[in-house]
Amino acid sequence: MRAAIPGSELKRVTSRKARIEMMRRITLIGSAVAFAAITAAAVCHADTVFVPKGYDVPLVFDQTISSKTAKAGDTVQLHVMRDVAINGKTVIRHGAHVTAVITDVEHRKHFGVNAKLKLAFEPVRSTFGKHIDLQPRSAGKYTGSRTDHAAEISGGAALLLGPVGLVGGIFVVGKNITVKPGDHILCEVSHDTTIGR
Repeated sequence: MRAAIPGSELKRVTSRKARIEMMRRITLIGSAVAFAAITAAAVCHADTVFVPKGYDVPLVFDQTISSKTAKAGDTVQLHVMRDVAINGKTVIRHGAHVTAVITDVEHRKHFGVNAKLKLAFEPVRSTFGKHIDLQPRSAGKYTGSRTDHAAEISGGAALLLGPVGLVGGIFVVGKNITVKPGDHILCEVSHDTTIGR
């Protein structure tokens, strides 16, 4: 025959069990929250990509530009030539649209000085939604394919023939720039950028 447990003792036992059960539940909830936080952080880290300054972004011109008619403030349309990937993750899609602005035009001159165009590029949209700043690898200049060639010839003539050769260089005119759709220009990421979802 079982001994009867006094009411006060029964309450203490029940209260102790309730506290133990409550602590167990709190521990389980806390563990679940911690696991969820760790999982979220891991997923977030996995979806973050570091894009270093100087990373190549090849572009293709979509329109014709001529140093004869171009002027500062004109816009130029281009697109990304191919997917740009880092560690197997594509950060910029092939075909992504890029706009450039002509900031300066230097027309061709005598003594074989070729025309020059300076371009400033607007940011390109990444696959993560964030924009990435670009700059031309050639310090903003897009020049003719034979830059300074005629100037070198003129300079050599001046050394050999003196003033007569130098004056003759006046009639050696530099090249204009004509950019056609499909022509390439190599840009790069202008500063370290971290992108992520």
